[in-house]
Amino acid sequence: MDMPNRYQLISACGSGGFGSVSIYMDTHLERRVAIKTILSEGEKRRLVDELQGLMSLRSNHVVQVFDVIYEDGNLSGIVEEFVDGEDLQGSNFPQAGNPNYLKCLWQISKGLADIHAAGIIHRDVKPNNMKIDDKGIVKVFDFGLSRSIEHGAHTRGFKGTFGFAAPELFASDHVEFTPAVDVYAFGVTAIFLLNKNLPRSLLEVPPAPLTEEVVRDIFSHLDDPIQDVLLRCLSTFAEVRPSMEEVYRLLSKYLLLDRHQAIATYKDKYHYLNSGNKLISLALNKIGSLKIEYNGLGFYVKDRTGEVYINNREPNVGEEIPGSCVVSLGSASREYNERAFITFDVSNPEVVL
Repeated sequence: MDMPNRYQLISACGSGGFGSVSIYMDTHLERRVAIKTILSEGEKRRLVDELQGLMSLRSNHVVQVFDVIYEDGNLSGIVEEFVDGEDLQGSNFPQAGNPNYLKCLWQISKGLADIHAAGIIHRDVKPNNMKIDDKGIVKVFDFGLSRSIEHGAHTRGFKGTFGFAAPELFASDHVEFTPAVDVYAFGVTAIFLLNKNLPRSLLEVPPAPLTEEVVRDIFSHLDDPIQDVLLRCLSTFAEVRPSMEEVYRLLSKYLLLDRHQAIATYKDKYHYLNSGNKLISLALNKIGSLKIEYNGLGFYVKDRTGEVYINNREPNVGEEIPGSCVVSLGSASREYNERAFITFDVSNPEVVL
């Protein structure tokens, strides 16, 4: 392939997915880029798939497409963001302590959540398709097997990586799949990043299910809610697996432990709820009362009596309170001056990596 003059070769890195990858200097913008070129005409559709996948999203945890290269009117190369670092298969960063491990999982889950939100299934989620730079930032790359969710994802024959591919991908010659295949591969990746090894049962064809006892033993250093969601990720049944958005939001809570803050506002009076003040009570005469507790992860209904509504619905004790809502004391059948309306807003800080 004839490379445009603005790109000057630095080094050839080998192959990724279904294309060869080399590092170039973009002399116009003075930055290094990774350029993937097609290996054969028979794989051209793979290259187009990768381009469509990357061009449709922006994420801090997914590599970005900068440019495309055409030769004789045909698409022949993709110019991608270059991540200066090693892949997670070779990196020791996740094994360097629980905070590092959770930060890696959070970044991967955020990247996959963004990919799915853009209507794309990655289909080859694994540690060596994720890079980590010297600042600890993880990015998912290599969309050579990606498919659009919108048009119904299916394939003929097995495509993927043994050990990380979901059980349903081995089902038959004509395989239909959903974003749940990425969720399963995320769960397997979570196991691999602990000690760079996988249970033998996952390497069978198709992979044999892990028992709940085995999964909880593997993740015994993590809190129960994280164990619960990883157990669901590894389910043989695609419909049982959580969304990557659910996984990402749960991990966010743990990385932001005791750093959230909520403000309840009533008639220009402010009541703060945070790690220094974990319980507030809202009450209106004998009509209704509500206690809200912060447990370090979120804000929950501690107790309620009488006529209490959150966004016009009666809450249950133990229920998590939405990040932005209106608490009403007094039912809609009462006169306006017999009711109280309190706005409740949660401030979520950014995860620091």
